[in-house]
Amino acid sequence: MNKQLEKPFEYLRRKGNNTYFEKDIIENWYKARSFVLDRLKDIAFKPTDNNHLHVVVDVDQDNNHFSPLMLSVVRQIALYAHYPNFYEGYEQESPRNRTVVTLVSNNPNIRKELEKEEYLCNLLQYCQYAEGDAKPENENSYIDMEFHVVKKWTNEEDFRFVEKDVEDFCKMKIEHGEDLFSIDTRMADYASRMYELGADFYNLPAEDIHSVQRYSAALDVFRYRKLERPSRRIVNDEWKTSNLSIIKENISNILCADCFHIREKSIELCGKDLSLSKKELWASYNESLSRSEHARWVAEKLILGYRPMNTKERFHYESLQVEGNGKKNQKDYCKSLKRNDKDPVHIDLCSYHDLRRINPDDLKYDSFLMLAIPIILHKVDKKIIKNQ
Repeated sequence: MNKQLEKPFEYLRRKGNNTYFEKDIIENWYKARSFVLDRLKDIAFKPTDNNHLHVVVDVDQDNNHFSPLMLSVVRQIALYAHYPNFYEGYEQESPRNRTVVTLVSNNPNIRKELEKEEYLCNLLQYCQYAEGDAKPENENSYIDMEFHVVKKWTNEEDFRFVEKDVEDFCKMKIEHGEDLFSIDTRMADYASRMYELGADFYNLPAEDIHSVQRYSAALDVFRYRKLERPSRRIVNDEWKTSNLSIIKENISNILCADCFHIREKSIELCGKDLSLSKKELWASYNESLSRSEHARWVAEKLILGYRPMNTKERFHYESLQVEGNGKKNQKDYCKSLKRNDKDPVHIDLCSYHDLRRINPDDLKYDSFLMLAIPIILHKVDKKIIKNQ
């Protein structure tokens, strides 16, 4: 299969004035994506592990100036580093096993810079965040990312990234003839097909959402119908004038697919301890994988500028339930909020525990996607081998 390359980040626009992002920002996103996906590609945790990833990022070029490239690296870590052993916490238990990102910076404006639309945007309002020795904000956040800003870092860490690391990596890739400024969108196309199919099946009870038998027919349809068409470019020139939320949904498929292989590595680790087939392993850990995917999706949506429903919006949504065609009216209302380019809102921006109560119909997407990943990877690997 020939690679399907596209330049999707060029299509993103700012919410406020609908203008495209500057060329240097876009290039930094590509550089950061390539660097982070390479450096963290072998990191995986079993769902039963009591461990977490800790990354230290030097975000200052010197003592006074931010490095836009390293802020993009922080953004990419937050989009990518999500693992199935994270526990969001509820009732009497606290969250555990978050990915921790320590930012080394002397700049007092670090928070303001991180909250710009090109970096973490809305994420810091909802995840755990602390500067120096100050008490952390959102300490019991359900989000699986934690940020800590310090002026100096002298401890040893397996992963400490500085600007020279990224620049040297990118220089090496370019010297070897690799294109850093485009993306292979094949698996993102397959993720899109999974979501399309997921929208067509109903009546999955929330209490049995992780039962593999519930998805057997849908997986067969996905395997023998949805995947039979050749992969296509998921982004094209026609989207330059599209609704921004549509562009973000397609970018979302790319960011989702970026994590397919780290999910696979987690399952492979489990296989070393259990005498189960690959299919049985993915099924056995479907709940942990589903929770992890929801956590990843939440972080991604906040970074892309979405926010949770506020109290007024939630009240209106719930009031629609008692009206005629309540279910349809609720769905239409959620769609209108999601497609508001200047202030997009998503009902599913909540903990996985709360999602079961607030919008259980959407639990199926995470569960179905996790079961579809090994099918997608198998197809892609077979095509690669066939064309070698």
